[in-house]
Amino acid sequence: MNPITNSTIKRKTKKYRICNGASPLRILITAGPTREPIDPVRFITNHSTGTMGYAIAESASRSGHRVTLITGPSPSLKRPHRTKIISVVTAKEMFGAVKKNSKLSNCVVMSAAVADYKPKKYFSRKLKRTKEIRNIGLEKNPDILSWLGENKQDKILVGFCMETEKLLKNAKRKMHTKRTDLMVANRINKACPPFGTNRTSVVILGPDKTELRIKHATKKYIAGILLDKIEDLWYKKLQN
Repeated sequence: MNPITNSTIKRKTKKYRICNGASPLRILITAGPTREPIDPVRFITNHSTGTMGYAIAESASRSGHRVTLITGPSPSLKRPHRTKIISVVTAKEMFGAVKKNSKLSNCVVMSAAVADYKPKKYFSRKLKRTKEIRNIGLEKNPDILSWLGENKQDKILVGFCMETEKLLKNAKRKMHTKRTDLMVANRINKACPPFGTNRTSVVILGPDKTELRIKHATKKYIAGILLDKIEDLWYKKLQN
């Protein structure tokens, strides 16, 4: 199957099709990194800035949807238009906020870069540069996307993945195992890095095995295209 590319994509400019009998969606979005504290001055995190998740929240709210944004530390970003903000720090806090707020959502977009591991023990004093700092044990954080997949019911679930190799193979596997309706796949490379920039390249995998490729586009543009696909999926659900 030939992939869809930028040249074949036209972003809808009108608001969601409420006039066709569809009510605004209640969309829950996660964004940014989590931080897993080691001691009072150190933590485990990643390079996520939250830009993609905030762009999705902005696009969804301006299209007339009811948006809740659960965000890890993203201090440099502007608060999205008409959006309920829930600030968290750790993966555990994000998981708790997701479980609480996903119950009344029609759609959940897991764009946050949640730390896979956290220290087994938090040290209340600053660790010195000795073997104790080199021997920090790690344990797994909860897999929020897996929990959402197991409890999605009739919700639309959107996942994100980042890979350095075998992008589509790994994205398709994750889409299947996490039971998502859409999967947004990023390749990590120097030419178009996914973190810290306003442009990136993605492949959006759909339930019908389509591969929508968007190259070197703004995250605002990608957010709009992703929202179009979410709206189309929800409208189809309402028709069935």
